[in-house]
Amino acid sequence: MRAALLIVLFAVMLVVGSQGVSAASPATFNGAASAVQNAFVAVQAAGRDGGNISSLVVKLNDALALVQKASAENATAPSQALVDLQSATSLAQGVQSSAATVAQQGTSARQLQLELSVTAAAVIVGIAVAFYVYGDRIYRRLWLRMYRGQVVKKVG
Repeated sequence: MRAALLIVLFAVMLVVGSQGVSAASPATFNGAASAVQNAFVAVQAAGRDGGNISSLVVKLNDALALVQKASAENATAPSQALVDLQSATSLAQGVQSSAATVAQQGTSARQLQLELSVTAAAVIVGIAVAFYVYGDRIYRRLWLRMYRGQVVKKVG
């Protein structure tokens, strides 16, 4: 009776213990790596659009470090590896969603810069045309104001 009870207890412990410690599957690693890769593409596109991607790059590097850490600890601590992979996936998805906002801000900043450049060029051209048309009048009036008290003496 005791032997049967010990065998049943051992079998239950073996089943419970084997369910609790399962290594992360390659599909989980592929999912995390795919999320990081998609986030990288989104960050790259945001950078091309002129957005400030420095904070996104830091977060993306953190996600990549978590994937590498999970790969290293998968054999020794599989539950921690799963947690790290889930954290990396959620971090990469957050970066990907933030990249759209950063890209939009970059596009807006580029548009504003273009509008300011065109406005500045138009003002400069307007001032140049005004000096061309009214320059001699302005020069003569300034000259007369500066030298109105001067008298030219007749020599001879």
